[in-house]
Amino acid sequence: MTANDKKQVPVRPGLWNNDEPPSLIGSQCPACGEVFFPKRERGICIHCQHRGLEDCQLSRRGKVHSFSVIMQQPTQFFVGKVPYAYGIIVLPEVRVQAHFTSCDFKDLRIGMPVELVIEKLGDDEQGNEVMAHKFKPVKE
Repeated sequence: MTANDKKQVPVRPGLWNNDEPPSLIGSQCPACGEVFFPKRERGICIHCQHRGLEDCQLSRRGKVHSFSVIMQQPTQFFVGKVPYAYGIIVLPEVRVQAHFTSCDFKDLRIGMPVELVIEKLGDDEQGNEVMAHKFKPVKE
């Protein structure tokens, strides 16, 4: 594969939009207001069982709720590099799980403000760049 053949493919289609800047796409229940990420493909609210969830754009900024720095390669299917940091980010609408950018992991703190970025996670078997939603620390 040449550099010209290399494509960027999402780790999972439909997690974010391609706007500039990008944002995550969730589902919101019009009946009870519950928000989900990733969006629920079946369109049923697990809170009130209403059918017909609507796509919603999630906030780009949030705060770190928890995280771990992973030092060991998970499975053969993981395309990223170790070590990496993974955690839960509290957005105004919902909590999301995500990787953190390859910042100095010693600087990560609970409650620190972070912002969404779309970055390369690794390469797939075809040599394509697998892109993922990640969060990077920001100064308030």
